[in-house]
Amino acid sequence: MQAENIHLGLDYRDVKEISRDTAMEVFEKNFHKLSQVAYSVARERAEEFTSNFIEVVQQRTPDALEHFQDPGTQSALFSAQSGYAKTGDADLGEVLIELLMTRISASVRDTSQLASSYAVTVAENLSSHHFAILTCSFVLKQLSYGGVKSVDSLARQILETIEPFVDDLNNAEPVDLDYLTGLGCTIATTSTLSPGRCSGLNYPGLFTRGFSSREMPDSARLIGTPLVRPFGPDSDRYKINALTKSELRDLIDRVVIHDMSDLALQTLQSSVMHEREIERILSQEQEDLAPIFARYSDLGINAYINTAIGTAIAHANMRRVHSDFNLPLTSLLSEKPPR
Repeated sequence: MQAENIHLGLDYRDVKEISRDTAMEVFEKNFHKLSQVAYSVARERAEEFTSNFIEVVQQRTPDALEHFQDPGTQSALFSAQSGYAKTGDADLGEVLIELLMTRISASVRDTSQLASSYAVTVAENLSSHHFAILTCSFVLKQLSYGGVKSVDSLARQILETIEPFVDDLNNAEPVDLDYLTGLGCTIATTSTLSPGRCSGLNYPGLFTRGFSSREMPDSARLIGTPLVRPFGPDSDRYKINALTKSELRDLIDRVVIHDMSDLALQTLQSSVMHEREIERILSQEQEDLAPIFARYSDLGINAYINTAIGTAIAHANMRRVHSDFNLPLTSLLSEKPPR
């Protein structure tokens, strides 16, 4: 005699159903029943949101269903359910799901987990143009692209990344920046951080004016080493032989000229073009960037930076629109300086 299909304990289908039941139980015990009609609509939306969320968990990290019994997860889940139940906004629902995915994926109680949990409670108070402000600021100030070798490739990647959010950005007003600051999503700064300046900081070797021994006498020590190469028609003009600080550090390690490391890095950063010139060059490569940069400046986004909360929301909105965007939130909130 042979017995088949013996299961000890709960199988995946059981866990999924228990998780869904647990999630809806949390909602039903906490959501205010203002009226029978209103509650019926809210519950229907909550069920829709919960089903969508569990499907995403099933596709990406099915083991995370076990976290549904965690009190912190249940609290974040209820905030997301109630936020979506109040509006039924599809985009908000997708952002909330991405925030929850970040929340349940964090194994320790770090800034990433805390920021994503709090962002769930904030997101329901935002409209699509608020998401656009945070996301465009995120794209232009906090992201850099690997494998960039030319201005054209950088301009193309920036435009492809930011273009889906431009229509909503055009519906924003300057007062929205103050509103986002009041919610803890942004901070007003005393200086400005324009797209051109950020591009110059990220790719100083791509937007360099070069240097000569007359302009930078100290940097003349670099001439004749593998760290620099001729630049332009002038026989006494050179540029650092790297596009980013990370590339330069790798080059220094390869050629073993560590005693000139600080000088080379200083030269790379001090020979960058003016930010407006950088924006003009990028716009020449992709003309659709020009009105985006102008709108960005008119709204005053240059004078604001995203907080950890704003970054978590922008990260979730990026994940909603760009499914291939898989940069972990923890790497964006890390205290370690980039190489």
